[in-house]
Amino acid sequence: MSKMDYETKMNSKAYRFFDLIYRLIVVNVMTIILSVTVVLIYPAVIAATQTLKEGPTQNNLFVQYFTNFKTYFKKSFLIGLIVIILYAVISFAIYFYGVSKVKDGETDNVLQEFLNIGFLVSFVGFIILTFLSSHLPLLITTFKSLTIMEILRTGFYVTFRYFLSTLILFICNIVMIGGFVFALFVDARILAIWMLIGLTLPIFLGVKLTSAVYYKFSQINLEKIMHMVEEDDDEE
Repeated sequence: MSKMDYETKMNSKAYRFFDLIYRLIVVNVMTIILSVTVVLIYPAVIAATQTLKEGPTQNNLFVQYFTNFKTYFKKSFLIGLIVIILYAVISFAIYFYGVSKVKDGETDNVLQEFLNIGFLVSFVGFIILTFLSSHLPLLITTFKSLTIMEILRTGFYVTFRYFLSTLILFICNIVMIGGFVFALFVDARILAIWMLIGLTLPIFLGVKLTSAVYYKFSQINLEKIMHMVEEDDDEE
Protein backbone atom coordinates (compact mmCIF):
# COMPACT_ATOMS: atom_id res chain seq x y z
CA MET A 1 0.00 0.00 0.00
CA SER A 2 1.42 3.37 -1.00
CA LYS A 3 1.81 6.23 1.46
CA MET A 4 -0.99 8.16 -0.27
CA ASP A 5 -3.35 5.17 -0.05
CA TYR A 6 -2.49 4.74 3.62
CA GLU A 7 -3.19 8.40 4.39
CA THR A 8 -6.48 8.19 2.48
CA LYS A 9 -7.47 5.18 4.55
CA MET A 10 -6.49 6.93 7.79
CA ASN A 11 -8.63 9.95 6.88
CA SER A 12 -11.68 7.98 5.79
CA LYS A 13 -14.87 8.30 7.83
CA ALA A 14 -15.09 4.54 8.35
CA TYR A 15 -11.56 4.35 9.77
CA ARG A 16 -12.12 7.33 12.07
CA PHE A 17 -15.39 5.83 13.29
CA PHE A 18 -13.91 2.44 14.18
CA ASP A 19 -10.84 4.11 15.67
CA LEU A 20 -13.16 6.17 17.89
CA ILE A 21 -15.03 3.03 19.01
CA TYR A 22 -11.69 1.38 19.80
CA ARG A 23 -10.58 4.39 21.85
CA LEU A 24 -13.88 4.59 23.71
CA ILE A 25 -13.73 0.91 24.67
CA VAL A 26 -10.05 0.84 25.68
CA VAL A 27 -10.23 4.05 27.71
CA ASN A 28 -13.48 2.89 29.32
CA VAL A 29 -11.93 -0.41 30.43
CA MET A 30 -8.77 1.27 31.76
CA THR A 31 -10.85 3.81 33.69
CA ILE A 32 -12.98 1.06 35.27
CA ILE A 33 -9.89 -0.96 36.25
CA LEU A 34 -8.33 2.05 37.99
CA SER A 35 -11.66 3.01 39.58
CA VAL A 36 -11.89 -0.37 41.35
CA THR A 37 -9.51 1.08 43.93
CA VAL A 38 -12.14 3.83 44.61
CA VAL A 39 -9.51 6.45 45.56
CA LEU A 40 -8.39 6.64 41.92
CA ILE A 41 -11.85 7.19 40.45
CA TYR A 42 -11.54 10.94 39.94
CA PRO A 43 -7.97 10.92 38.52
CA ALA A 44 -9.03 8.09 36.19
CA VAL A 45 -12.04 10.07 34.92
CA ILE A 46 -9.87 13.17 34.41
CA ALA A 47 -7.33 11.09 32.44
CA ALA A 48 -10.17 9.69 30.30
CA THR A 49 -11.52 13.20 29.68
CA GLN A 50 -8.17 14.57 28.54
CA THR A 51 -7.41 11.52 26.39
CA LEU A 52 -10.73 11.84 24.57
CA LYS A 53 -10.22 15.60 24.21
CA GLU A 54 -6.83 15.11 22.59
CA GLY A 55 -8.00 12.45 20.18
CA PRO A 56 -5.46 10.24 18.37
CA THR A 57 -1.82 11.25 18.86
CA GLN A 58 1.52 9.81 17.89
CA ASN A 59 1.67 8.07 21.27
CA ASN A 60 0.23 4.64 21.92
CA LEU A 61 -3.25 4.95 23.44
CA PHE A 62 -2.12 3.30 26.68
CA VAL A 63 0.87 5.64 26.93
CA GLN A 64 -1.37 8.62 26.17
CA TYR A 65 -3.88 7.67 28.86
CA PHE A 66 -1.36 6.98 31.62
CA THR A 67 0.63 10.10 30.74
CA ASN A 68 -2.53 12.14 31.31
CA PHE A 69 -3.24 10.15 34.47
CA LYS A 70 0.20 11.04 35.84
CA THR A 71 0.01 14.67 34.69
CA TYR A 72 -3.30 15.45 36.39
CA PHE A 73 -3.15 12.97 39.27
CA LYS A 74 -2.29 15.27 42.19
CA LYS A 75 -4.67 18.08 41.31
CA SER A 76 -7.55 15.81 40.30
CA PHE A 77 -7.13 13.66 43.43
CA LEU A 78 -7.24 16.68 45.74
CA ILE A 79 -10.19 18.26 43.95
CA GLY A 80 -12.03 14.94 43.99
CA LEU A 81 -11.38 14.68 47.74
CA ILE A 82 -12.72 18.20 48.30
CA VAL A 83 -15.86 17.43 46.27
CA ILE A 84 -16.48 14.21 48.23
CA ILE A 85 -16.10 16.04 51.55
CA LEU A 86 -18.47 18.80 50.41
CA TYR A 87 -21.02 16.22 49.28
CA ALA A 88 -20.74 14.45 52.64
CA VAL A 89 -21.21 17.67 54.63
CA ILE A 90 -24.12 18.91 52.51
CA SER A 91 -25.81 15.49 52.50
CA PHE A 92 -25.58 15.33 56.29
CA ALA A 93 -27.03 18.84 56.52
CA ILE A 94 -29.95 17.87 54.27
CA TYR A 95 -30.60 14.80 56.42
CA PHE A 96 -30.26 16.74 59.69
CA TYR A 97 -32.58 19.59 58.70
CA GLY A 98 -34.97 17.18 56.97
CA VAL A 99 -35.58 14.85 59.91
CA SER A 100 -35.42 17.45 62.68
CA LYS A 101 -38.86 18.35 64.02
CA VAL A 102 -40.05 20.58 66.85
CA LYS A 103 -43.23 20.68 68.85
CA ASP A 104 -45.98 23.23 68.30
CA GLY A 105 -45.55 26.59 69.97
CA GLU A 106 -44.54 30.13 69.17
CA THR A 107 -40.85 29.66 69.89
CA ASP A 108 -40.88 26.25 68.31
CA ASN A 109 -42.44 27.65 65.13
CA VAL A 110 -39.50 30.04 64.77
CA LEU A 111 -37.12 27.12 65.22
CA GLN A 112 -39.06 25.09 62.64
CA GLU A 113 -38.73 27.93 60.14
CA PHE A 114 -35.00 27.95 60.80
CA LEU A 115 -34.88 24.20 60.12
CA ASN A 116 -36.87 24.65 56.91
CA ILE A 117 -34.53 27.39 55.71
CA GLY A 118 -31.52 25.23 56.60
CA PHE A 119 -32.95 22.34 54.58
CA LEU A 120 -33.65 24.60 51.58
CA VAL A 121 -30.17 26.17 51.65
CA SER A 122 -28.54 22.74 51.93
CA PHE A 123 -30.60 21.36 49.06
CA VAL A 124 -29.74 24.32 46.83
CA GLY A 125 -26.09 23.90 47.79
CA PHE A 126 -26.28 20.24 46.74
CA ILE A 127 -27.65 21.20 43.32
CA ILE A 128 -25.00 23.93 42.81
CA LEU A 129 -22.22 21.51 43.77
CA THR A 130 -23.59 18.93 41.34
CA PHE A 131 -23.67 21.44 38.48
CA LEU A 132 -20.19 22.70 39.40
CA SER A 133 -18.82 19.15 39.50
CA SER A 134 -19.99 18.60 35.93
CA HIS A 135 -17.51 21.24 34.72
CA LEU A 136 -14.52 20.28 36.87
CA PRO A 137 -12.96 17.61 34.58
CA LEU A 138 -12.90 20.01 31.62
CA LEU A 139 -11.72 22.93 33.75
CA ILE A 140 -8.87 20.88 35.21
CA THR A 141 -7.67 19.79 31.78
CA THR A 142 -8.18 23.19 30.13
CA PHE A 143 -6.43 25.35 32.75
CA LYS A 144 -3.41 23.34 33.81
CA SER A 145 -1.68 26.13 35.74
CA LEU A 146 -4.65 27.27 37.83
CA THR A 147 -4.56 26.35 41.50
CA ILE A 148 -7.27 24.21 43.06
CA MET A 149 -9.07 27.20 44.56
CA GLU A 150 -8.84 29.11 41.26
CA ILE A 151 -10.41 26.16 39.43
CA LEU A 152 -13.26 26.03 41.96
CA ARG A 153 -13.83 29.78 41.68
CA THR A 154 -13.80 29.58 37.90
CA GLY A 155 -16.23 26.68 38.11
CA PHE A 156 -18.80 28.79 39.96
CA TYR A 157 -18.61 31.44 37.25
CA VAL A 158 -18.78 29.00 34.34
CA THR A 159 -21.65 27.03 35.90
CA PHE A 160 -24.05 29.95 35.74
CA ARG A 161 -22.56 32.04 32.92
CA TYR A 162 -22.74 29.11 30.47
CA PHE A 163 -25.76 27.32 31.89
CA LEU A 164 -26.61 25.50 28.66
CA SER A 165 -23.19 23.85 28.71
CA THR A 166 -23.76 23.08 32.38
CA LEU A 167 -27.01 21.29 31.56
CA ILE A 168 -25.36 19.34 28.75
CA LEU A 169 -22.56 18.12 31.02
CA PHE A 170 -25.04 17.42 33.82
CA ILE A 171 -27.18 15.26 31.52
CA CYS A 172 -24.08 13.39 30.32
CA ASN A 173 -23.16 12.67 33.94
CA ILE A 174 -26.71 11.49 34.68
CA VAL A 175 -26.50 9.10 31.72
CA MET A 176 -23.12 7.85 32.92
CA ILE A 177 -24.15 7.24 36.54
CA GLY A 178 -27.77 6.36 35.75
CA GLY A 179 -26.68 3.74 33.24
CA PHE A 180 -24.60 1.99 35.89
CA VAL A 181 -27.40 2.13 38.48
CA PHE A 182 -29.95 0.86 35.95
CA ALA A 183 -27.66 -2.00 34.92
CA LEU A 184 -26.92 -2.89 38.53
CA PHE A 185 -30.46 -2.89 39.90
CA VAL A 186 -32.80 -3.29 36.92
CA ASP A 187 -31.23 -5.08 33.95
CA ALA A 188 -27.84 -6.72 34.41
CA ARG A 189 -27.54 -7.26 30.66
CA ILE A 190 -26.93 -3.53 30.23
CA LEU A 191 -23.86 -3.83 32.45
CA ALA A 192 -21.83 -5.40 29.63
CA ILE A 193 -22.51 -2.38 27.40
CA TRP A 194 -21.80 0.05 30.25
CA MET A 195 -18.44 -1.59 30.94
CA LEU A 196 -17.46 -1.02 27.29
CA ILE A 197 -18.66 2.56 26.66
CA GLY A 198 -20.79 3.54 29.66
CA LEU A 199 -18.20 6.00 30.97
CA THR A 200 -16.43 7.20 27.87
CA LEU A 201 -19.39 7.77 25.56
CA PRO A 202 -21.05 10.37 27.89
CA ILE A 203 -17.64 11.96 28.50
CA PHE A 204 -16.95 12.13 24.77
CA LEU A 205 -20.37 13.64 24.04
CA GLY A 206 -19.90 16.19 26.81
CA VAL A 207 -16.49 17.17 25.40
CA LYS A 208 -17.82 17.52 21.86
CA LEU A 209 -21.03 19.36 22.72
CA THR A 210 -19.20 21.95 24.85
CA SER A 211 -16.10 22.21 22.64
CA ALA A 212 -17.05 25.68 21.35
CA VAL A 213 -17.29 27.10 24.88
CA TYR A 214 -14.08 25.50 26.07
CA TYR A 215 -12.22 26.49 22.93
CA LYS A 216 -13.15 30.07 23.79
CA PHE A 217 -11.80 29.49 27.31
CA SER A 218 -8.55 28.06 25.97
CA GLN A 219 -7.92 31.31 24.07
CA ILE A 220 -8.20 33.36 27.27
CA ASN A 221 -5.21 33.83 29.54
CA LEU A 222 -7.33 33.07 32.57
CA GLU A 223 -4.29 32.49 34.74
CA LYS A 224 -3.14 36.10 34.18
CA ILE A 225 -6.64 37.45 34.90
CA MET A 226 -6.87 35.45 38.12
CA HIS A 227 -3.51 36.73 39.31
CA MET A 228 -4.46 40.33 38.47
CA VAL A 229 -7.67 39.99 40.50
CA GLU A 230 -5.72 38.56 43.43
CA GLU A 231 -3.24 41.44 43.28
CA ASP A 232 -6.10 43.98 43.28
CA ASP A 233 -7.67 42.24 46.28
CA ASP A 234 -4.35 42.38 48.15
CA GLU A 235 -3.98 46.09 47.44
CA GLU A 236 -7.45 46.79 48.81
